[in-house]
Amino acid sequence: MSDETPDGDRWLENFYKECGREVTLAYTTLNQMKNWAMIIAGALLSGVAFGAREGRYPDEIMFAGVVIGYAFTVRFFVRAILCYVNLIRWNTLQAKIIGNKLAAQQTTGAISVQVREDIKVLYEEWRSPIGRWSQLLSNLKLGFALLFSLFGLFLVWGALALRSSHLVQALTFFAVGYTLVESIDFMRSSYFDTKDAADRRAAKRIPFPAPESPAAYFVMWALLVGVTLLIATRSSWFSVWTRIANCFSR
Repeated sequence: MSDETPDGDRWLENFYKECGREVTLAYTTLNQMKNWAMIIAGALLSGVAFGAREGRYPDEIMFAGVVIGYAFTVRFFVRAILCYVNLIRWNTLQAKIIGNKLAAQQTTGAISVQVREDIKVLYEEWRSPIGRWSQLLSNLKLGFALLFSLFGLFLVWGALALRSSHLVQALTFFAVGYTLVESIDFMRSSYFDTKDAADRRAAKRIPFPAPESPAAYFVMWALLVGVTLLIATRSSWFSVWTRIANCFSR
């Protein structure tokens, strides 16, 4: 189907309308991710500062609550990046279609090839119109920078004050490890790739069966939970082995 036929114009018009619906959906889900993160963070941090246990922070129970809230915030942050990429993707496609329509008033089909290429890259191949650095900075400016700053303050405070507790050591390891798991998945996932990043990744890929990102993600998750439990129960296991050694030494 040619871009210059009436059928091509109708297809482009329908696709433009679909882009508008997707923009609305992406904007709504982006706000949901941001709002849920702020609600959870506000509830947990308000409980730490003004709840029934006010003035007792840091203790192990409250520190555990802060770690849980931080983990949820990290997850919402990554999901918000996906929603933001979708929002920019559909906005970019709309802008390209408008540019094609305006240019068609003067030159027939001058930008149609470029619009086809943009649809192929952004829609068919599902690439991001902006790079990872812009994705991170844009979503931090949406409000996540404030949340991470507040959680970081309470995490560092609690981890240093209760560093002798095995439970706090385990929770601190979980917070750091979970951040690394999400960061590695963010850097490896193709959902966040621009066209250039996807081309570089394809050029470096070796022709050998390797686990996809989801499999690696769950493997890292299992290792993280296992090591966290090991650290948390270290004192208990140590006491068990001490009792066994004492029995044999008698």
